Amino acid sequence: GVQEYSSITHWKNPSASFILPDVYCMECHECRDVDLCVIIPEEEESSSKQWLCGGCGSPYDVNQVERRLVEFVQRKCIRYQLQDLRCSKTQQVAIRAMTRTSECSAALNLDIPYSDFAFQIIILRNLASYYNLDWLLETTDGILNGFV
Repeated sequence: GVQEYSSITHWKNPSASFILPDVYCMECHECRDVDLCVIIPEEEESSSKQWLCGGCGSPYDVNQVERRLVEFVQRKCIRYQLQDLRCSKTQQVAIRAMTRTSECSAALNLDIPYSDFAFQIIILRNLASYYNLDWLLETTDGILNGFV
């Protein structure tokens, strides 16, 4: 059996999460970290999808959130493209350009695997699609289609 306080008994949320730090509320003038993947149940008369401040309940500025998300995507893309290649045996950074193997003939690995990079971009594309963020949707689609 499994012991009561074993590490495998801890509950882990199966849904995706994306926390945007320091989202500023124009009403109560507070900064909060907002999990953008948490979807509050919609009221029947409200058809707009928006993130609400946890302090005062007013909606966040969608344009500001979208701008920050596009900047995040662009930074992630640049970081992925400029990352180092490392030797799979010695973990040293490759110093030779345009080679597929290290100096000891071992395969080179990326510091950030494509699957990790694509997972975050797909989460943001899904957010853009759900919340009708056209600029973010165009940016994420362009990145994902360019890397395929």
